[in-house]
Formats: sequence, C-alpha cells, structure tokens
Amino acid sequence: MLLLGIDTSAKKGILCLGNREKILARKTISAGLSSGELIPALDTLMKKKKIRKEDLEAVVVSLGPGSFTGLRVGLSLAKSLAFVLKIPLVGVATLDSWVFFLPREGIFCALRRAYGGKFYAGFYEKDQGKTAKIDESRFLSFNGIKGSLERFFPQKVTFLIPTEERELTTELKKIKNTSFLLLDKIFLIKALLRLGAERLKTGKIDNVSSLSPLYVSPLEVRIGRGNKDSLNEERGYPGG
Repeated sequence: MLLLGIDTSAKKGILCLGNREKILARKTISAGLSSGELIPALDTLMKKKKIRKEDLEAVVVSLGPGSFTGLRVGLSLAKSLAFVLKIPLVGVATLDSWVFFLPREGIFCALRRAYGGKFYAGFYEKDQGKTAKIDESRFLSFNGIKGSLERFFPQKVTFLIPTEERELTTELKKIKNTSFLLLDKIFLIKALLRLGAERLKTGKIDNVSSLSPLYVSPLEVRIGRGNKDSLNEERGYPGG
C-alpha cells in the first residue's frame, strides 16, 4: 500500500512516500511553510519517483505534540488530499510512533523540546512485543520529568530523543537509573509509516472532518489566565 507520510510537528518537517516495509522517497521541509507552499514540495517529491497523487492509497499524518502552526498546516494538507482523492486518513500521535517502532522492551520516556524551556514527554512500557501507554503526553519542566521518574524506581527508564535535539543528553546523563537512545530521521519516518500502516490494517481510519492535532499545554497556564489565552488553553491550544 502506497502511503504519504506528513510530519510537521518539529522545526524540520518531513514529507515521505513509502509503505510498512520501506521508504521510497523523502523530503525535509520547514514546519513553518504554509499549506500552499507544501503542495509544490509534495509535487517535487512525487515527480522524483514518477508517482501521481492518484497513486496514493492513504495519508498518514503526525498529530503532535509539537509546533502549533506546523501541526495545523500539516493536518490541513493531509485532510485536503484525503478528501479530494477519497483515500483513508490516519492520524498518529508522534511520541506513540517512536515507541511502537522500537525493537527494545522496558520503560521509555519519549521526549522532545517544547516552548518556554519545557518539554513534551510521554511514558510507555513495552513488554513481550506489546506497547502500553502509561499516561497521555504531558508538558513538563526538567524537574517535572525527574519527579515523574520516581514512580518507576527501581526500574530503569530509557529516554527517546530525536538526534536534532541531542543537546538534551547533557542534562539527562545526570539523572540516575536512566539511559537514552537517539532517534535519527530515518527511524522517525519509518516509525510514522509503520504505525500508520498498522492502523490501516486494523481499520482504525480517522474522520477527515473531526481529526485534530494533539496540543499539550501546561496546567498552570490553563487555569491561571483570565484572558483570551485561558480560553485557548481550555481548548488545548498553547497560549503565549
């Protein structure tokens, strides 16, 4: 099944063509591009492999957490293509895909930099090939992350970090009973496509009209502002 993968959750986004087994083509893009600018980038990618839009069989899009603007733009393109081409649309939580594709077992914290010196973090457990989400993605300070690790002691926790954010390892090395894995771009693309293919296989297809990005915001902001930002936070939109 030929899939189009779209991930605009980070500073550097990605458009990719492939299936569960391999990547056929990929193109790095700026997550700050508009939907109108993404379409020419996609056309270039498809022409490279002599693939027409009509050849696509499904669209897989990363839902975040991540860049507020980037997520909206990526999802807008994914929805438009799925609607026009009348093909399935699958939304994938970004951090979920990292753990799903990982061959190792244990307790994992999928981690990426957010805004305001904070981080997006998701905790998972893999055991005998099965992945369990311990809780939903959270918006945490560095101290908040360390505090969250206490509940797993004495089990070791492995941090999963994109290579473009390798500087985070400097601080993570100071936390006892932890380790880390750096995930390169190829891994992240394969993870997106593979989890998308798995969802399609089991019939977990999303509604084009109702699918929305995964926004994660701090609780203290959500309840602490009596202004427009407070309303946005209640709806899951980052304020500030």
